[in-house]
Amino acid sequence: MKIEPDQVYVIPPNREMAILNGTLQLLEMTRPRGVNLPIDTFFRSLAQDQGHNAICIILSGTGTDGTLGLRAIKGEAGMVMVQATASAKYDGMPRSAQATGLADYVMAPEAMPEQLINYDQHLSQKEGRAAALG
Repeated sequence: MKIEPDQVYVIPPNREMAILNGTLQLLEMTRPRGVNLPIDTFFRSLAQDQGHNAICIILSGTGTDGTLGLRAIKGEAGMVMVQATASAKYDGMPRSAQATGLADYVMAPEAMPEQLINYDQHLSQKEGRAAALG
């Protein structure tokens, strides 16, 4: 399915989601239910598909899902934003993400939209300059 602006996409039960050529793909789960890490799966595919344009945001949650995927995104020079553990109802995912030392921003969720907009504007200006020089 084509990704549309201003939409929220939810992974259905017993599925994984990936992005390929800018489209969402639903996949059969490849691991038994107990060890399924859908956020890692999605972030890895996002890193591969979008490269330095990939952005991941880790919010409140249990466990370590997302940590391996954020490493893939940083490996492609993408951006990582993580919820501050003090503001998280469940701090497992944010704590694990912060422990990597790879988060570009650690903040409360209410501060994230403004920072995301600033980051996007900075990236757009940077890419505009690179195109002008190229």
